[in-house]
Amino acid sequence: MYPYLFGSEALSMYGIMLAAGLLAAILLFKFICNKKKVDDKTYTFYSLLAIISIAAGLGGAALFQSIYDMIAKAVAGEKVSFGYSGLTFMGGLITGVIVFVASAAIFAKGQVKRNFFECASYGAPCIVLGHAFGRFGCFFAGCCYGKVTDSFLGIRFPGMSQKVYPTQLFEALFLVLLFAAMMVLLFRFKNYKIQLPLYGMGYAVFRFLIEYVRGDDRGAFIPGLSPSQAQVILLFAAAAAVAVLVFKFDIVPFAKAADTVPAADRQDTASDTADDTIAANETDVSSPQNDSSDENDA
Repeated sequence: MYPYLFGSEALSMYGIMLAAGLLAAILLFKFICNKKKVDDKTYTFYSLLAIISIAAGLGGAALFQSIYDMIAKAVAGEKVSFGYSGLTFMGGLITGVIVFVASAAIFAKGQVKRNFFECASYGAPCIVLGHAFGRFGCFFAGCCYGKVTDSFLGIRFPGMSQKVYPTQLFEALFLVLLFAAMMVLLFRFKNYKIQLPLYGMGYAVFRFLIEYVRGDDRGAFIPGLSPSQAQVILLFAAAAAVAVLVFKFDIVPFAKAADTVPAADRQDTASDTADDTIAANETDVSSPQNDSSDENDA
């Protein structure tokens, strides 16, 4: 629709919107953590981990898209070759989430690890916001469009002879509404535990349904389902499992993570601190008596 800013191929609107979405997500995470008074150590750890996960997600998005194209070529009987052919959101989401969770499980310690679920929940609306920017980028680039239609909702992209559903705009609108709902729940109703289940199940249902009017075929892993539909079934199941664990069984991931200092060392430290306090109190009590004695002697 408008692939290049000012007509310059060096200024891809998709790239610009993608970068804007990533920046908006990072700034929003900082804003939420500040408002929720997340300690500096926890914020620093998870913000750096988020950047690493984003980078891994971009790699995963490219990898998944390449795999989709290889499958489509194989089905069509064409020569199969591996190479960069674009990005796919679900591939990026899956890769980024795996890196984020695995890295937190391995490298986070003590209180930082216990804050995992809270900070991950704060990251959910950030993903939604960044994704919305990305879908607007898809609209500008003229990719990820819908099927041919005569509906008044249809749009004719450059180079097309017929109108198609602007599924990029449909998804962007859904994401904006989902983002608004999540922010209201987070700040007005003070509910962060609902963020991840709401995002996972809400987006899974929407994406599964909108795939039926998507027009860019990407092959199929399971007959009758697009790759994204197969993936969001797993996403829905994972989000539902988190909801059951958190709301029914009150089990929060990593909430009982151990401190980095062994229990025996903590007890020794506590004992030493108590001894020092007792000694200090004894000194404070005895000092006036000594002073009084000196005065009497004088």
